[in-house]
Amino acid sequence: MKKRLLLFAACLSVLTAFAQVEKEDNRWSNLDMKEDSTEIVTIDDIIKEQQDVTSRNTREMHYASVWGRRGFFNIAYNKEATLTPWHPVETGYAPIAKGYFNGGKADWSFALQKGRNYPLHKKPIANTVQICLDYTGLDLSASHYFASAGQYLYDSSQKFDVTTDGKTKSYYYTPWNLEKYEATYGMSLGPSITIAPFNYINYDGIHYLKINVYYHVGYQASVLYMLNNKSKDANQNGGASDYNAMAENLKLLWGHGLYKAYGASMSWKAIGVGFEKRTGDTKYQPLNTADFGKKTAGFKSNFTRFYIQFRM
Repeated sequence: MKKRLLLFAACLSVLTAFAQVEKEDNRWSNLDMKEDSTEIVTIDDIIKEQQDVTSRNTREMHYASVWGRRGFFNIAYNKEATLTPWHPVETGYAPIAKGYFNGGKADWSFALQKGRNYPLHKKPIANTVQICLDYTGLDLSASHYFASAGQYLYDSSQKFDVTTDGKTKSYYYTPWNLEKYEATYGMSLGPSITIAPFNYINYDGIHYLKINVYYHVGYQASVLYMLNNKSKDANQNGGASDYNAMAENLKLLWGHGLYKAYGASMSWKAIGVGFEKRTGDTKYQPLNTADFGKKTAGFKSNFTRFYIQFRM
């Protein structure tokens, strides 16, 4: 009996102590086992987070590659290149009417262009549209123009007089109707918009397909060389000195002026194609001022350019 009383007293003492501890220490009552278990970082969580970071970095690198080629180099063919005068031009034999020039049609014309697109904002809009300022530092072209139709194209016996400081000197008319070669060098600046329309399609390869439209304003310098052709001189039986002088002298002119161009291109990665419409105003003056004086003549150039583009 005594042993039973002692065992009962011991159990009662333990229960009393446990209740006292539970009452005084509320750490157990504040513990939310469900909530705290979510804060445990597992190996699976670490792997998933690392995969997400890698995936984001991979996509950023991909789109950086899509928008990364900002330089361009074009090899172009200029179709239907023409020169037409601003005003009637006197040639000493067959005047050229304003706006029409039979000897201003090119049978071939080629060009090289090199430039760069400079983005006006850090990242493309919605990863689809980018607005740029384009600078074309090299715009080099060469053209060959037909001679005008007709048995004779100039007359060496015809001259015009210029009086300077009381002295009068005679000069030959520039024989614009002769066969001509022209080389031009220009630079241009202007806005462009590039669109990547397929960036939301789940196929990375098509993301590189981009369309670019632009409008440029530039300035060009030109050198125009006329081939000697004494058989086209109407002065065949006239004064020998004028005939020989015009048959052998240097028929070289230089010019400069503004031009405007607008066009569009489509590219995929490093290769593309495009077209451009270009017009310009150039005022020419003879380099051989001893024979032709300093009389200037203004012409408008016009052509459509088709090109192969290399993106860099």
